[in-house]
Amino acid sequence: MKYIKFLFLSAILVTGFTSCDEQDSTDDAKGRIELSITDAPIYDDNVSGVYIGITGIEINGDDGWTQLETYEEPLTINLLDYQDGDVYFLTEEELHAGNYSEIRLLLEAPEMNGTPKSNPGTYLEFEDGSQQPLFVPSGATSGYKAKGDFDIPEGGVTSVTIDFDVRKSVVKAGNSGKYLLKPVLRLVENDNVALIRGEVLALEEYTNIQVYAYNDGVFTEEEIFDPESDEVDFPNAVTSAQVRSDGTFTLAFMEPGVYDLYAVAFDENGEYLEIITTWEDVILEAGEVEEVILEQLDEEEADSD
Repeated sequence: MKYIKFLFLSAILVTGFTSCDEQDSTDDAKGRIELSITDAPIYDDNVSGVYIGITGIEINGDDGWTQLETYEEPLTINLLDYQDGDVYFLTEEELHAGNYSEIRLLLEAPEMNGTPKSNPGTYLEFEDGSQQPLFVPSGATSGYKAKGDFDIPEGGVTSVTIDFDVRKSVVKAGNSGKYLLKPVLRLVENDNVALIRGEVLALEEYTNIQVYAYNDGVFTEEEIFDPESDEVDFPNAVTSAQVRSDGTFTLAFMEPGVYDLYAVAFDENGEYLEIITTWEDVILEAGEVEEVILEQLDEEEADSD
Protein backbone atom coordinates (compact mmCIF):
# COMPACT_ATOMS: atom_id res chain seq x y z
CA MET A 1 0.00 0.00 0.00
CA LYS A 2 1.32 3.43 -0.86
CA TYR A 3 1.17 6.32 1.54
CA ILE A 4 1.14 9.65 -0.26
CA LYS A 5 2.36 12.75 1.52
CA PHE A 6 1.23 16.07 0.15
CA LEU A 7 3.22 19.30 0.24
CA PHE A 8 0.93 22.09 1.26
CA LEU A 9 1.40 25.50 -0.32
CA SER A 10 2.57 28.24 2.01
CA ALA A 11 0.07 30.98 2.78
CA ILE A 12 0.37 34.16 0.69
CA LEU A 13 0.19 37.30 2.77
CA VAL A 14 -1.81 40.03 1.11
CA THR A 15 -2.21 43.53 2.53
CA GLY A 16 -4.26 46.58 1.64
CA PHE A 17 -7.69 44.92 1.43
CA THR A 18 -10.77 45.84 3.42
CA SER A 19 -12.24 43.41 5.95
CA CYS A 20 -15.00 42.62 3.43
CA ASP A 21 -12.41 41.79 0.76
CA GLU A 22 -10.56 39.58 3.25
CA GLN A 23 -13.80 37.67 3.94
CA ASP A 24 -14.44 37.23 0.21
CA SER A 25 -10.88 35.94 -0.23
CA THR A 26 -11.42 33.39 2.54
CA ASP A 27 -14.73 32.28 1.06
CA ASP A 28 -13.09 31.79 -2.35
CA ALA A 29 -10.20 29.72 -0.98
CA LYS A 30 -10.07 26.38 -2.77
CA GLY A 31 -8.45 23.01 -2.28
CA ARG A 32 -8.91 19.56 -3.77
CA ILE A 33 -10.16 16.19 -2.57
CA GLU A 34 -9.09 12.80 -3.94
CA LEU A 35 -11.66 10.12 -3.09
CA SER A 36 -11.27 6.33 -3.31
CA ILE A 37 -13.16 3.28 -2.05
CA THR A 38 -11.92 -0.02 -0.57
CA ASP A 39 -13.48 -3.11 1.00
CA ALA A 40 -13.22 -5.26 4.09
CA PRO A 41 -13.97 -8.81 2.84
CA ILE A 42 -17.08 -10.96 2.96
CA TYR A 43 -16.48 -14.51 4.18
CA ASP A 44 -18.54 -16.66 1.83
CA ASP A 45 -16.76 -18.86 -0.70
CA ASN A 46 -19.90 -18.99 -2.84
CA VAL A 47 -19.94 -15.23 -3.40
CA SER A 48 -17.73 -14.06 -6.28
CA GLY A 49 -18.92 -10.45 -6.49
CA VAL A 50 -20.57 -7.76 -4.39
CA TYR A 51 -21.59 -5.07 -6.85
CA ILE A 52 -22.79 -1.58 -6.03
CA GLY A 53 -24.15 0.91 -8.57
CA ILE A 54 -23.21 4.46 -7.54
CA THR A 55 -25.39 7.22 -9.01
CA GLY A 56 -23.96 10.14 -7.05
CA ILE A 57 -21.56 11.27 -4.32
CA GLU A 58 -22.18 14.12 -1.87
CA ILE A 59 -19.97 15.69 0.78
CA ASN A 60 -20.86 17.57 3.98
CA GLY A 61 -18.70 20.44 5.21
CA ASP A 62 -18.82 23.90 6.74
CA ASP A 63 -21.24 25.05 4.02
CA GLY A 64 -23.53 22.02 4.25
CA TRP A 65 -24.02 19.27 1.67
CA THR A 66 -22.39 19.66 -1.77
CA GLN A 67 -22.73 17.47 -4.86
CA LEU A 68 -19.30 15.96 -5.45
CA GLU A 69 -20.05 13.72 -8.44
CA THR A 70 -23.02 12.48 -10.46
CA TYR A 71 -23.20 9.66 -13.01
CA GLU A 72 -25.61 9.52 -15.95
CA GLU A 73 -25.20 5.75 -15.85
CA PRO A 74 -24.50 4.11 -12.48
CA LEU A 75 -20.83 3.51 -11.76
CA THR A 76 -20.74 -0.24 -11.08
CA ILE A 77 -17.97 -1.56 -8.83
CA ASN A 78 -17.26 -5.07 -7.57
CA LEU A 79 -16.10 -4.30 -4.03
CA LEU A 80 -14.39 -7.67 -3.70
CA ASP A 81 -11.79 -6.51 -6.25
CA TYR A 82 -10.48 -3.89 -3.80
CA GLN A 83 -9.19 -5.46 -0.60
CA ASP A 84 -5.97 -5.60 1.44
CA GLY A 85 -5.20 -1.93 0.76
CA ASP A 86 -6.19 -1.87 -2.92
CA VAL A 87 -8.58 0.95 -3.81
CA TYR A 88 -10.85 2.09 -6.62
CA PHE A 89 -10.32 5.77 -7.46
CA LEU A 90 -13.70 7.52 -7.53
CA THR A 91 -13.02 11.17 -8.25
CA GLU A 92 -10.87 14.25 -7.73
CA GLU A 93 -12.71 17.54 -7.30
CA GLU A 94 -12.10 21.15 -6.28
CA LEU A 95 -13.93 22.29 -3.14
CA HIS A 96 -13.95 25.19 -0.73
CA ALA A 97 -11.09 24.91 1.74
CA GLY A 98 -12.29 23.99 5.22
CA ASN A 99 -13.50 21.17 7.41
CA TYR A 100 -15.54 18.20 6.16
CA SER A 101 -17.14 15.40 8.16
CA GLU A 102 -19.28 13.14 5.94
CA ILE A 103 -19.48 11.65 2.46
CA ARG A 104 -22.72 10.14 1.15
CA LEU A 105 -23.03 7.48 -1.56
CA LEU A 106 -26.23 7.38 -3.60
CA LEU A 107 -26.88 3.89 -4.96
CA GLU A 108 -29.03 2.33 -7.63
CA ALA A 109 -30.64 -0.45 -5.63
CA PRO A 110 -34.08 -2.08 -5.33
CA GLU A 111 -36.23 -1.27 -2.33
CA MET A 112 -37.23 -4.07 0.01
CA ASN A 113 -40.90 -4.02 -0.95
CA GLY A 114 -40.32 -3.18 -4.59
CA THR A 115 -39.75 -5.32 -7.67
CA PRO A 116 -36.05 -5.46 -8.59
CA LYS A 117 -34.83 -4.81 -12.09
CA SER A 118 -33.74 -7.80 -14.13
CA ASN A 119 -30.20 -6.42 -13.88
CA PRO A 120 -30.16 -4.46 -10.61
CA GLY A 121 -27.37 -1.96 -10.06
CA THR A 122 -26.58 -3.36 -6.62
CA TYR A 123 -26.42 -7.15 -6.37
CA LEU A 124 -24.56 -10.31 -5.36
CA GLU A 125 -22.95 -12.64 -7.88
CA PHE A 126 -22.26 -16.28 -7.02
CA GLU A 127 -19.66 -18.76 -8.24
CA ASP A 128 -22.21 -20.49 -10.48
CA GLY A 129 -22.86 -17.18 -12.30
CA SER A 130 -26.26 -16.54 -10.74
CA GLN A 131 -27.18 -13.16 -9.28
CA GLN A 132 -29.36 -11.95 -6.42
CA PRO A 133 -30.42 -8.32 -5.91
CA LEU A 134 -29.28 -6.58 -2.76
CA PHE A 135 -32.41 -4.99 -1.34
CA VAL A 136 -32.25 -1.69 0.51
CA PRO A 137 -34.70 -1.66 3.45
CA SER A 138 -34.99 2.13 3.66
CA GLY A 139 -34.62 2.92 -0.03
CA ALA A 140 -31.60 4.16 -1.97
CA THR A 141 -32.54 7.81 -2.42
CA SER A 142 -31.33 8.93 1.02
CA GLY A 143 -27.88 7.48 0.42
CA TYR A 144 -25.38 6.01 2.85
CA LYS A 145 -23.09 8.14 4.95
CA ALA A 146 -19.45 7.56 5.78
CA LYS A 147 -18.34 9.70 8.73
CA GLY A 148 -14.84 10.98 9.36
CA ASP A 149 -13.39 14.40 10.12
CA PHE A 150 -10.80 15.93 7.76
CA ASP A 151 -9.66 19.31 6.41
CA ILE A 152 -9.05 20.49 2.86
CA PRO A 153 -6.35 23.19 2.99
CA GLU A 154 -6.23 26.20 0.70
CA GLY A 155 -4.18 25.29 -2.37
CA GLY A 156 -3.66 21.73 -1.10
CA VAL A 157 -4.96 18.22 -1.75
CA THR A 158 -6.47 15.83 0.78
CA SER A 159 -6.79 12.14 -0.09
CA VAL A 160 -9.52 10.16 1.68
CA THR A 161 -10.86 6.62 1.36
CA ILE A 162 -14.28 5.11 2.03
CA ASP A 163 -13.87 1.69 3.67
CA PHE A 164 -16.99 -0.32 2.77
CA ASP A 165 -17.23 -3.19 5.26
CA VAL A 166 -19.02 -5.80 3.14
CA ARG A 167 -18.87 -8.42 5.91
CA LYS A 168 -21.17 -6.30 8.07
CA SER A 169 -23.16 -4.78 5.22
CA VAL A 170 -24.60 -7.85 3.44
CA VAL A 171 -27.27 -9.62 5.50
CA LYS A 172 -29.49 -12.56 4.59
CA ALA A 173 -33.10 -11.85 5.56
CA GLY A 174 -34.07 -14.93 7.52
CA ASN A 175 -35.75 -17.65 5.41
CA SER A 176 -37.01 -15.24 2.76
CA GLY A 177 -34.05 -15.92 0.47
CA LYS A 178 -33.52 -12.17 0.06
CA TYR A 179 -30.24 -10.41 0.72
CA LEU A 180 -30.22 -6.98 2.34
CA LEU A 181 -27.66 -4.21 1.99
CA LYS A 182 -27.12 -2.26 5.21
CA PRO A 183 -23.88 -0.46 4.38
CA VAL A 184 -21.32 0.00 7.15
CA LEU A 185 -18.83 2.64 6.02
CA ARG A 186 -15.71 4.24 7.48
CA LEU A 187 -14.11 7.41 6.14
CA VAL A 188 -10.36 7.78 6.67
CA GLU A 189 -7.78 10.33 5.64
CA ASN A 190 -4.98 8.52 3.81
CA ASP A 191 -2.28 10.63 5.42
CA ASN A 192 -3.48 9.50 8.86
CA VAL A 193 -3.62 5.71 8.58
CA ALA A 194 -1.41 2.73 9.32
CA LEU A 195 -1.12 -0.82 7.99
CA ILE A 196 -0.77 -4.16 9.73
CA ARG A 197 0.97 -7.01 7.94
CA GLY A 198 0.73 -10.26 9.80
CA GLU A 199 1.07 -14.02 9.75
CA VAL A 200 -0.88 -16.71 11.59
CA LEU A 201 1.10 -19.84 12.45
CA ALA A 202 -1.71 -22.39 12.63
CA LEU A 203 -2.30 -23.51 9.05
CA GLU A 204 -1.50 -27.16 9.67
CA GLU A 205 -4.67 -27.48 11.75
CA TYR A 206 -7.01 -24.86 10.27
CA THR A 207 -7.77 -23.88 6.69
CA ASN A 208 -10.26 -21.03 7.21
CA ILE A 209 -8.93 -18.31 9.51
CA GLN A 210 -10.03 -14.71 9.85
CA VAL A 211 -8.40 -11.93 11.85
CA TYR A 212 -10.49 -9.26 13.57
CA ALA A 213 -9.12 -5.93 14.82
CA TYR A 214 -10.79 -4.35 17.86
CA ASN A 215 -10.18 -1.09 19.61
CA ASP A 216 -8.31 -1.84 22.83
CA GLY A 217 -10.53 -3.42 25.49
CA VAL A 218 -13.74 -3.55 23.42
CA PHE A 219 -13.89 -7.30 22.76
CA THR A 220 -16.13 -9.49 24.96
CA GLU A 221 -17.35 -13.07 24.65
CA GLU A 222 -20.68 -11.72 23.36
CA GLU A 223 -18.89 -10.86 20.10
CA ILE A 224 -18.67 -14.55 19.19
CA PHE A 225 -21.21 -15.63 16.58
CA ASP A 226 -24.52 -17.02 17.82
CA PRO A 227 -25.99 -19.46 15.23
CA GLU A 228 -29.48 -18.68 16.52
CA SER A 229 -29.09 -14.99 15.73
CA ASP A 230 -29.39 -13.18 12.41
CA GLU A 231 -26.77 -10.65 13.50
CA VAL A 232 -23.29 -10.59 12.01
CA ASP A 233 -20.52 -12.27 13.98
CA PHE A 234 -17.87 -10.13 15.72
CA PRO A 235 -20.01 -7.01 15.13
CA ASN A 236 -17.82 -4.43 16.87
CA ALA A 237 -14.57 -5.21 15.06
CA VAL A 238 -13.13 -2.09 13.42
CA THR A 239 -12.06 -4.15 10.41
CA SER A 240 -11.07 -7.70 9.50
CA ALA A 241 -9.08 -9.78 7.05
CA GLN A 242 -9.11 -13.26 5.55
CA VAL A 243 -5.90 -15.17 6.20
CA ARG A 244 -4.36 -16.29 2.90
CA SER A 245 -3.24 -19.83 2.13
CA ASP A 246 0.34 -18.96 3.13
CA GLY A 247 -0.79 -17.70 6.54
CA THR A 248 -0.39 -13.99 5.83
CA PHE A 249 -2.99 -11.25 6.18
CA THR A 250 -3.30 -7.47 5.77
CA LEU A 251 -5.31 -4.98 7.80
CA ALA A 252 -5.34 -1.72 5.87
CA PHE A 253 -6.55 1.84 6.48
CA MET A 254 -6.19 1.56 10.26
CA GLU A 255 -6.43 4.84 12.14
CA PRO A 256 -3.82 5.54 14.85
CA GLY A 257 -4.61 3.93 18.17
CA VAL A 258 -4.27 0.76 20.24
CA TYR A 259 -5.82 -2.44 18.91
CA ASP A 260 -6.37 -6.05 19.95
CA LEU A 261 -6.23 -8.73 17.23
CA TYR A 262 -8.18 -12.01 17.31
CA ALA A 263 -7.44 -14.89 14.95
CA VAL A 264 -10.60 -16.99 14.59
CA ALA A 265 -10.98 -20.42 12.99
CA PHE A 266 -14.05 -21.42 10.94
CA ASP A 267 -14.87 -24.70 9.23
CA GLU A 268 -15.32 -25.20 5.48
CA ASN A 269 -18.97 -24.12 5.77
CA GLY A 270 -18.10 -20.90 7.55
CA GLU A 271 -19.23 -22.14 10.97
CA TYR A 272 -17.37 -20.74 13.97
CA LEU A 273 -14.91 -23.14 15.62
CA GLU A 274 -12.78 -21.21 18.10
CA ILE A 275 -10.51 -18.27 18.76
CA ILE A 276 -7.07 -19.73 18.19
CA THR A 277 -4.86 -16.82 19.30
CA THR A 278 -4.81 -13.13 20.15
CA TRP A 279 -2.36 -10.25 20.05
CA GLU A 280 -3.17 -7.42 22.41
CA ASP A 281 -2.05 -3.80 22.57
CA VAL A 282 -0.88 -3.31 19.01
CA ILE A 283 0.06 0.38 18.87
CA LEU A 284 -0.36 2.07 15.50
CA GLU A 285 0.91 5.49 14.44
CA ALA A 286 0.10 7.29 11.21
CA GLY A 287 2.18 6.19 8.24
CA GLU A 288 3.53 3.07 9.97
CA VAL A 289 3.54 -0.53 8.77
CA GLU A 290 3.32 -2.85 11.79
CA GLU A 291 4.49 -6.47 11.47
CA VAL A 292 2.88 -9.10 13.74
CA ILE A 293 3.05 -12.88 14.04
CA LEU A 294 0.14 -14.68 15.71
CA GLU A 295 1.15 -18.00 17.21
CA GLN A 296 -1.43 -20.49 18.43
CA LEU A 297 -1.59 -20.72 22.21
CA ASP A 298 -0.80 -24.12 23.65
CA GLU A 299 -3.25 -25.66 26.14
CA GLU A 300 -1.30 -24.48 29.20
CA GLU A 301 -1.20 -20.88 27.94
CA ALA A 302 -4.87 -20.98 27.00
CA ASP A 303 -5.85 -22.26 30.46
CA SER A 304 -3.83 -19.54 32.18
CA ASP A 305 -5.74 -16.88 30.18
